[in-house]
Amino acid sequence: MSISTISTPVAPQAKADIKSDTQEAANLHVVRKMLCKPVTYDIVQNILFARHFVTDQALISIRLLCLSTDLPVIYNWLPWEYTRHLKKEAHIGHLLEIYSGVAGSGTAQSFMVTMNNTNLAQADVYQATADDISLQYLVSPGDYRLQLLIKPERLLIGNFSICAIQTTLDFLFTFQEVKRIVMQLDENEYLNSKMEKAGFVFHKKTTTRQKTARLYICTREGYRKTTG
Repeated sequence: MSISTISTPVAPQAKADIKSDTQEAANLHVVRKMLCKPVTYDIVQNILFARHFVTDQALISIRLLCLSTDLPVIYNWLPWEYTRHLKKEAHIGHLLEIYSGVAGSGTAQSFMVTMNNTNLAQADVYQATADDISLQYLVSPGDYRLQLLIKPERLLIGNFSICAIQTTLDFLFTFQEVKRIVMQLDENEYLNSKMEKAGFVFHKKTTTRQKTARLYICTREGYRKTTG
């Protein structure tokens, strides 16, 4: 399972210019063949999808995870609250085990989100029917769980968090099999009040042994209406 969650405030939606029809068609041809399919993370990956936010002067792009270059980045983003005494190599070894499992799972996929060629966020996507999120609500075929880990320095800067979320949703909804995106977030009044900006609708509160959280769902139709 993913070790990442989204725990960052989001800002109002930015208007965007989408890539040309030719570029978009090329992206669709590529990505529809590999969502939650076994892949390799051993090489530097090409860009699969991009969205240009004119107001923020930001080009947000998505590519597959690359183990050699991205695991040190993810290590620096995670708090490791109770295990900072362990060596960096031990943590990266743990991440390598996790993401190698994701790569071959056939039910999950991991991506990096970049802004102007700089790492901005890491995204994990799961088939909800094969994920423990299915224990928290009535799951349907076509449901996919999204988890985001956003670069800490970007948490309170501009619209970059919402740009990352919306670009990821744009990307996921290019797959015909994706009907709904589900996100489970910690209780956070500021964050939760902004989720609707990304096209999500609050569904229910969920409770585990560790915490109380909020479950949000974004449908393909609802997202189109929200983002125009």
